[in-house]
Amino acid sequence: MFGFGNKRFIGIDIGTSNIKIVELKVSGNRPVLTNYAWVHIHDFMVGGDLKSAYFDTILPEYIKRMFAESKMTGREANFSIPAFGGLITLIEFPDMKKEDLDQAIKFEAHKYIPVSLEDVVLSWDIVSRKSVSKLIDRGEILAENKNRIPENKSNDKIGVLLVAAPKNKVIKYEKLAKDANLELKSIEIESFSMVRALVGNDQGNFVIVDIGSRVCNIILVEKGVIKANRNIDAGGKDISRVIAKSMSVSDEKAIVLKISGKNFLNGESNLSFPVIDLIIGEISRVLNSYYKEKADMAIDGIILSGGTAGLSGISEYFSKALNIKTTIGNPLGRIEYDKRIEPKVKEIGNQFSVAIGLALNGVDEYLRK
Repeated sequence: MFGFGNKRFIGIDIGTSNIKIVELKVSGNRPVLTNYAWVHIHDFMVGGDLKSAYFDTILPEYIKRMFAESKMTGREANFSIPAFGGLITLIEFPDMKKEDLDQAIKFEAHKYIPVSLEDVVLSWDIVSRKSVSKLIDRGEILAENKNRIPENKSNDKIGVLLVAAPKNKVIKYEKLAKDANLELKSIEIESFSMVRALVGNDQGNFVIVDIGSRVCNIILVEKGVIKANRNIDAGGKDISRVIAKSMSVSDEKAIVLKISGKNFLNGESNLSFPVIDLIIGEISRVLNSYYKEKADMAIDGIILSGGTAGLSGISEYFSKALNIKTTIGNPLGRIEYDKRIEPKVKEIGNQFSVAIGLALNGVDEYLRK
């Protein structure tokens, strides 16, 4: 009668080598997978970026075709901006009134953003408050009066998560949605989508390692809140090249071999993957930097995502190197789906983390109403 469960929530992830689209609906207060689509776009890349002409003309046509062929009915779309295209940083301030904090953040943002603030879309959120006696988490903060920050207290500090995205990128995505005959519901940096899909409401401390085609995104998450975000130019392409060169096969064949189930990391293959050790080293630096004054803090686990997470033996390799339990992310863990597609879900599910997280953003907003 009220159309409950008929509404569709769309997440669109435009990566450096693929477009991925997920469609969810709500049934019995649970998100349900109704459709997904995936297409390669590696031929559209120049120096790792999408050619501008393709973004403006061909991408909208691809998206429209993906919707038509998969018979998706949703039209309200949530898009992501690549993590390397934006800024996420945690800044600590003395506790102060909201109007004073507004000004302090704008002043402090200049230290982190190398361009004029007029050229970025800026947002921020208070994610923690430290007092002499305890740390108040984000849930407690949100339960307070949202328009008021308590008066100064001796030694109190507040943690502010600052997020910035280039205004020209936001405008491009707005145009893309319009040209694809979609209604733009939201745009967010993909790190937030990944946390929503892979961590959700889990209150532990995790490191998400998303190994994309050319960029690895490392996200430190405490109780669902991003505390550090690092991107390095290293990814699945580097691993595929090692396999291609060592086995004298094409890059395309190497990609297939990479996720074929053969364990290239067990030492018997005599292959060395410097890029994996580079990623592990960067994770160690992130943890050592953030926890240098928090010796009592512990990481509950590392979560691997992206196509390279399908490389046999990779979770064991990370676990041994970092001495931290490592698992393959399951973005469909909170979602119901037709069990007949279980084999396909196991094969490609972790590559849809961003798209699923985007669609879940729409679901969560809908369920809060």
